Amino acid sequence: MKSKRVMACAAIASSFSLLIGCGNAYEGTYRALDGFLGPLIVLEVTGRKAYATKVDIIRKIVLSEEDFTVEDKSEKLLITNNRGKTFAFSRSVNEKDLECLNCGFGTGLPKAWQKIIKNSDF
Repeated sequence: MKSKRVMACAAIASSFSLLIGCGNAYEGTYRALDGFLGPLIVLEVTGRKAYATKVDIIRKIVLSEEDFTVEDKSEKLLITNNRGKTFAFSRSVNEKDLECLNCGFGTGLPKAWQKIIKNSDF
């Protein structure tokens, strides 16, 4: 009887450990403004994929959407678009936001990204 309980606990623990490994440390939604008045770019990181959506905040229309593949390597988030361009991100000083290491003028992505904690942050 005791061995069945131990086996059940072991099975639950191993299942839980598999679930923990499904995500990555950067999962979540981030936002940034590309320029003074936008557009607003929202980056959603889930597992091995990321999605970026550019929104014109004045006209309230979606300008573009782009899919990325995600890699979590040595404390950096690497996202690669379908054209092969890779952007590298690291954690900001506050440990929740992101800094893009090779973004900025002409790349289509801003350097500073703020993590969105809840829907009211928009």
